[in-house]
Order: sequence, then structure tokens, then C-alpha cells
Amino acid sequence: MIEFLYHDGIQKEIAALERRFRRIRDGLSAFELLCEVQFHPTNPRQVIAPAKIHRITQNDVWTMWKIELVIPDSGLRPNQYPRMWFAVKGAIIVSLCISTHVDNYNEIEMNQLARSRITDLF
Repeated sequence: MIEFLYHDGIQKEIAALERRFRRIRDGLSAFELLCEVQFHPTNPRQVIAPAKIHRITQNDVWTMWKIELVIPDSGLRPNQYPRMWFAVKGAIIVSLCISTHVDNYNEIEMNQLARSRITDLF
């Protein structure tokens, strides 16, 4: 029911992270399953803990979120999980960008990158 799209930029970021975290795609699959329930268009239910998902910004068309992406068997502690920015517009969820604290990402720069990528899609 929900359509998942991936910006070209995040595809490259996922490929780069996959070299270090072999099961990142398993984490993405689990994320999609959770989103099917959390952002269901007619009957949404909270299944992602509020501490793990953060609303970044929104407008009349879409809402941008950031989530801690759990990667199974990665050896990472929960505070080390990659952060992924995504946007929700009705029944469409678009993954925008991803980075890790291990790579010492800049929060402001990642928010700006996500905003610039969202304009490519919505």
C-alpha cells in the first residue's frame, strides 16, 4: 500500500555503508515494514518509539523525519546506528540521505542535504 522511493544520492550512501555494515539492507527492509504500520494512510499506529524517530520539518505537502536505522548484527551500540532522513507524503515515503556518528556527520548539513533532495522528488 505504501510506495517506497530512494533518492539517487542515498543509493550511493547505502552502497558505501554496505561495505562496513553488510546487513544494512536488512535494516532498511525492517524500516519499511515498520513504516507500513506507522505511516499507514488510513489507520496509522505508533510502532516506532518516539525516542528513535524525530520530525525535522513539515509543510502542507510533506513531513521530513529522521530515524535511527537499526542494523542487525552490526556490532553497533544503539547510539551508533546510522541516522536516515526521509519524507512522507500521503502513501509515499522517500528515503533522502543517511550518515553515521562514526563518520561524524554534521546535523545542520544533513538537514540541508535532505531538504535539497526532497525538492528533486516532491
